[in-house]
Amino acid sequence: MDSKFLKNTLSNINQQLQNNVVVSKVLENKFVKEHKGIATAAGLGLGVVAAATLIKACKSEGKRYNYDAIPNLSFDDEEIYDVATIGAGPSGSVLGYYLAREGRKVALLEKKEFPRDKFCGDAVATMAQDILREMGVMKELVDEDLGHFAQNGGFVSPNGNSFIGNSAKELKRDAKYNRGAVIAVKRIVLDEKVAKAAKRMGADLKENTTVQSATFDASTGVWTINCFDSNNEEKKITYKARVLVCADGSPSAAARQLGYVHTEPNGICSRAYVKNNTTFRYDGVVFYPPSLLPGYCAIIREARDELNYLAYIIPGGKVTNDDLSKYHHQYMTEDPFISAALGPNPDIERMKAAPLRLGGIKKSYDDHLLIVGDAAGFIDPLTGEGIQYAMEGSRLAAQALIQAFNERDLSHQSLKRYQDLWMARFGHEFSMSMTMSLLLYRFPIVLDAAASLIEKRGSRFLAEWAAVMTGMKPKTWFLRPDVGPLILLEIFGECFRRVFSKKQQKKLN
Repeated sequence: MDSKFLKNTLSNINQQLQNNVVVSKVLENKFVKEHKGIATAAGLGLGVVAAATLIKACKSEGKRYNYDAIPNLSFDDEEIYDVATIGAGPSGSVLGYYLAREGRKVALLEKKEFPRDKFCGDAVATMAQDILREMGVMKELVDEDLGHFAQNGGFVSPNGNSFIGNSAKELKRDAKYNRGAVIAVKRIVLDEKVAKAAKRMGADLKENTTVQSATFDASTGVWTINCFDSNNEEKKITYKARVLVCADGSPSAAARQLGYVHTEPNGICSRAYVKNNTTFRYDGVVFYPPSLLPGYCAIIREARDELNYLAYIIPGGKVTNDDLSKYHHQYMTEDPFISAALGPNPDIERMKAAPLRLGGIKKSYDDHLLIVGDAAGFIDPLTGEGIQYAMEGSRLAAQALIQAFNERDLSHQSLKRYQDLWMARFGHEFSMSMTMSLLLYRFPIVLDAAASLIEKRGSRFLAEWAAVMTGMKPKTWFLRPDVGPLILLEIFGECFRRVFSKKQQKKLN
């Protein structure tokens, strides 16, 4: 470094400090005058920390796009879409709805034609319900009797402890279009309703459109998306967009092709609808068979008294994704609680299955690119719930994109806002969920103790539990002084009961 330059720089800094009122008052302080060595060392230390922080911030921010250096960039070409989403499921369509509402030109590229099915647990929790109400979809679902709000339910622990209560009543969710923490809606219905709502708002829905490849031209800031008609591969179609959004589900085909996702989905779930059931009287019950932990089974009541029997395999336990069919069918006849709920010879459809990508991916953005929904791993590792995170994540993605377009800055530095938003909203919860799922696998007694505690505390405590498990409240609820210690005491009680029971059994023998 040039010595003259350094001398002038230091002289300038000194002059600025002398002219600063705050600095002058610090220098005139009696302690500073009497302990110049300590003050100097402290000042240098703070200076080093500040400089290091500034350097780190500058490095992490990186150099933003110089749009003046992109000769062919245009935000006004009407033949180019502002945003094109690969996939028009709940995540893609919610994004399209909010962007279209702000006047953005959006293409929703959907491989199939609506109505089309998606294998899922069908449970739509609170964040998604809020969005559906805003889109006008919730009113349609309720008025047409296409959804069923869960009013009463509970869970059965690994050793058979259980409690059933009315969580909706305790949570005061009793309005016509807001009657439960969860509403069950078949995905063949939900996905079409959401996509058509986005279309009504102005999004351009392109059904039967299979995306073959997508390439980005940095000289124009435009994606070229090559597609073909899903019913006729010879019919080629090309779209152009300033931003590409991968919303094509857990396999993440587009994001993997582009090099942003490198792993296979790490979970899986089954689904089988049950008709004419007369033995299951509740709206939803979760079962925790010991051999399936940290996964679980559930039976959920759909509209018009149909049931949905499902099993979730969640990573961290002994079972693998290949074991799904075995356990799905085995529990129907061998698990005492599930078999009793389904009844003898249930009228049940053939099992269907779908992969799950749980816990969120590390980076869901880049220059002119976002990854949303199941493709980004927006599925809770503890509950397997994904619909509400897909929809809420896309609402946040739309928020980030609207700001980026207003600033005319589609760089990765600008779109990082999206990652920051979803991490703050639910991403950190995923980390805690993964830890909790591993804890439940290693110590299933925690679930046994929780069921016993809920039975003692009643429906209000069950409602709080349901609020946490459906994302209404953070999982730090379990660490509250009026929750965590009580569960711990119940664990000790459960241990004592088991030891005492074994001793009694030995005496009888």
